[in-house]
Amino acid sequence: MLQYGKCCDNAINPKAVYRFLERCEKEKLDINSFMLIKGNTVVAQGCRPPYRPDTNHIMYSMSKSITALALGYAVEEGKISLDDSICKYFGMYDKNGKNKDVTVRYLVTMTAGKMIGMAKNRHGKDWIKIFFDAPFVAKPGKVFMYVNDNFYLLSAIISKVYGQTLVDFLYPRMFEPLGIEKPLWETDMYGNASGGWGLYLKTEDLAKIFVCMSHNGEWDGKQVVPAGWIKQATAYQVPTVKRGHIDNTMGYGFGFWRTSLPDTYRGYGLFGQLGYVFGGKDTVLVATSSISKDEFLADAVNEMYQTLWDEPEAEYEDRLKEKLEQFNSTQMDNLFCKNRSTGLEQKYNCKALKTHSTSFASMLNATITTVMDKALGHIDTFALSLEKDNCLSLLWKEETYVNQIRLGMKNEYEKAMVNLGGIVYTAYTKAAWTASNILTVLVRFEETAQVRRLEFDFSNEKHIKVKNHSVPDLPTLAAHYMDFSGMPLPKRIEDLLIKYVAPGVLLIGEPDFYIR
Repeated sequence: MLQYGKCCDNAINPKAVYRFLERCEKEKLDINSFMLIKGNTVVAQGCRPPYRPDTNHIMYSMSKSITALALGYAVEEGKISLDDSICKYFGMYDKNGKNKDVTVRYLVTMTAGKMIGMAKNRHGKDWIKIFFDAPFVAKPGKVFMYVNDNFYLLSAIISKVYGQTLVDFLYPRMFEPLGIEKPLWETDMYGNASGGWGLYLKTEDLAKIFVCMSHNGEWDGKQVVPAGWIKQATAYQVPTVKRGHIDNTMGYGFGFWRTSLPDTYRGYGLFGQLGYVFGGKDTVLVATSSISKDEFLADAVNEMYQTLWDEPEAEYEDRLKEKLEQFNSTQMDNLFCKNRSTGLEQKYNCKALKTHSTSFASMLNATITTVMDKALGHIDTFALSLEKDNCLSLLWKEETYVNQIRLGMKNEYEKAMVNLGGIVYTAYTKAAWTASNILTVLVRFEETAQVRRLEFDFSNEKHIKVKNHSVPDLPTLAAHYMDFSGMPLPKRIEDLLIKYVAPGVLLIGEPDFYIR
């Protein structure tokens, strides 16, 4: 069980934590929440509004680490072998045996040799067939390639062997012993968890898992995760990329990354979902974040590491406390507000603003919608309406889903529950007239890392536009992926990519809306 205490009382230097938060603030690293734990004691934690300690936050590729732990149980129980061919479990998809050389080991080490893009249309399709039909670009077992579907297939194999969803499989083995409620994990049409993505966990839940791992799988005196599997999963198993950020080049285990820090491994998810175990230090750091180029966050962690266990500087304990209080009370996403344009609000009250859009144009970020089983996007209707209390609300329709949210017009978030893709999200929304003819709307889905920014531009009422943007943004993500794949771009080329190529990316991924 986790307990709470101070840095100095637990041989942690509060100055290192203070400087870490200062750097994150200065470089706008957009941490949503974090916990630093020494032993079983939380020595520092923060959660920026509207995020809360009990928020279920999307894990992105951190999901892979949890799937890898699930595989560990199946291997320990003798139900699955790392050397099993995937055709042993899904031979009906491969009658010619083209995939017979792909083993469970190659899936969990990202060396299966298959290439499947994350923009692949999966809506209502058979994801297992997508994997088996995908082309080989390398011989199985030879080349590290970061392909999310490797871990999806691991999830499907575990579910086939045990006849359970991955969540139900993990609940008595790991979640329940750690005091974690059954989490949401996105699934395919057959109920197989997506494995490589789509898991939602609370920050404290993530902390419990990594603290348990740091103690060789023990929790409250009970062996929860097999110690031998943790040793294998977090050890160097295969080389990764030769270029790029240093922590991408240090090797890969079974769903976990080695790092440049001594005896340290981490779980990693897009936009800065992190879990570090600092070996030999009995210390764990977990964080959820909203940063496009999260190697900057890794650099901040690496810098904190250098002084984190120095002789505690007691005078920083109070300064850190003040910094955390500020962190926990400073709301994200402030808007510069002009006076309300009541004339425009009344003119367009309850009028349907019909538009057309691509399949990528969802209120949710494309990094979520492109890998869901149910289709989203194709927003075709917006409508603004004035409530009795003079609050403004926004209705929109995408695919078959219609949702309405109140807009906080006092630069404070309004809370609403929305249903998108069959998943219920908590939407925090605020809006302001940022110019006399421009209504800016921010929609932050609490369970995700993104905020959606819509600017309703009424400057030309015959051709109303709705400018569409989200943070973290897609163009910066594209540049980040070049680094992540071992092909970092020179700064000059990266700037040109963002300046000239990005607009084309946005036309597809985050198009503006034109009211018909």
